[in-house]
Amino acid sequence: MIDLENCPGQIHQLMNNLQHYAQVLICYAQCGVKVPVDWIVPLTATVNESRLKLLKMPLSGKNAADFGITFWAGVLMAQLPPDTHFDIVSNDADLDYVVSLLISQQRSAKRIGVKKDSPETAIPAPAALPPRNYLQEYCAHIDKHSKPTKKTTLLNSINSKFKPETINSEALFVDLLKHGIITVTDNRITYNRQKITEFAAT
Repeated sequence: MIDLENCPGQIHQLMNNLQHYAQVLICYAQCGVKVPVDWIVPLTATVNESRLKLLKMPLSGKNAADFGITFWAGVLMAQLPPDTHFDIVSNDADLDYVVSLLISQQRSAKRIGVKKDSPETAIPAPAALPPRNYLQEYCAHIDKHSKPTKKTTLLNSINSKFKPETINSEALFVDLLKHGIITVTDNRITYNRQKITEFAAT
């Protein structure tokens, strides 16, 4: 869920977001939604598949998009499976209340802030660090700690292990499945201890 009023630059990440999320919902009130012409055909397909919703608030005003996200978070919570994870992209800390409410209903959720760089105060970027191997780090973690048996608790475990802004917990969940580290049967997760040990040592 994207607060476009607060993070207008997120429209440029739309195609990438559609590759990583099952559904993307964009709320806006005043700012226009402008996308490259080349995106029209693929975006039309995602709209028809109900994977993308562009929601213009019927009334514009302060916090209009925030209220839209709050409303649709409730609607989607009622419609989607219990193990659905909600990411709310906004710099507005007030939306943390929505995240807290979702979590209070045993849903996995987090708010993702987007940093804004000011040309006047921009600081040179530090030297690039080697990319983190989140799969290895998490395998080392669950090798020594409890292993969640439900997807929701596993996603919460990932978010508590890493800073939510630095990782897509759903993507790491898919990696765990892809590498045979976990399997899901009847909504219950089982672990391959040999795989955990192998990946923890890499």
